[in-house]
Amino acid sequence: MPHTILEKTGDYIAQSAGKAARAGSAAVDAVGDGVEMARSAARQGRDTAEDILNGAARQIERKPLQSVLAAGALAFGAGLVVGLFIKRR
Repeated sequence: MPHTILEKTGDYIAQSAGKAARAGSAAVDAVGDGVEMARSAARQGRDTAEDILNGAARQIERKPLQSVLAAGALAFGAGLVVGLFIKRR
């Protein structure tokens, strides 16, 4: 039995709605995966930063004089670089 134009249109709309629903579901899944990846990266970054800070604290406790001298040398070097850039202007 031949389908009428109205029936064909209804079938087409139903198929399109199904495709749109699947696409929407895939988009929601992709966003959820992205959020989870971002949370994981943030967690990993925070853990790495804590490890670095803890290592620096241990180094300062073990060798306080060297730590102070190193910090002073870095500050002096940074001051020289900034001074050179300001002088050139």
